Amino acid sequence: MDLCLSCKGCKSECPSNVDVAKLKAEFLQHYYDANGVPFRSRLIANFSASARLGSLAPGLYNLAVTNRLTSRWIKKISGFALDRSMPLLYKTTLRHWYKKRAKDGAAANKREPVGAARRVYLFCDEFTNYNDTETGIKAILLLEKLGYEVLIPEHGESGRTWLSKGLVREAKKIANQNIRLLSPLITEDTPLIGIEPSAILTFRMSIPIWQMMSSWKQPEN
Repeated sequence: MDLCLSCKGCKSECPSNVDVAKLKAEFLQHYYDANGVPFRSRLIANFSASARLGSLAPGLYNLAVTNRLTSRWIKKISGFALDRSMPLLYKTTLRHWYKKRAKDGAAANKREPVGAARRVYLFCDEFTNYNDTETGIKAILLLEKLGYEVLIPEHGESGRTWLSKGLVREAKKIANQNIRLLSPLITEDTPLIGIEPSAILTFRMSIPIWQMMSSWKQPEN
């Protein structure tokens, strides 16, 4: 189960809708409470923090993870397979591109939205923000071409990496923070949309887990 990505494909394929991803998350949180969190799991869960740090010098980061010598050293310390490739960072983040574009006045040249209901909020997930920035840029330009006003609100990361590694309590804190930030904005007329399926799925799959956690007792130190 260590290689399970929590994609929930098993649930959709299972005739009984057994949610193995949820079982895995519950088990791992209890296991970590008793045995501690492995370095590799904590590193993966903290993807946003490492990507944010790497985005200060994306060229240097990409060189480090693609160079044969340094790449093997990083993978060995991190506990990753030596033959796997590491995700590269884009030259800028989607949030930085969005803010710079608005500041430069480029947004003034976009097509005006048609009606008040043509506004959408884009969830800038951590993967699109740091790695697949080009996809995010194209999505914004396409939506504007279709007559939508695209806004990127303030919010935290999706919490997907924390949840996939079984750090459920931390994922719950992130989800609650996003709810506080987004709930005043999101309505049927101004929906929240996303690009990365796993990040958006986190919103849909989180509520049952939070309900389950309400009966948990915090471990004694």
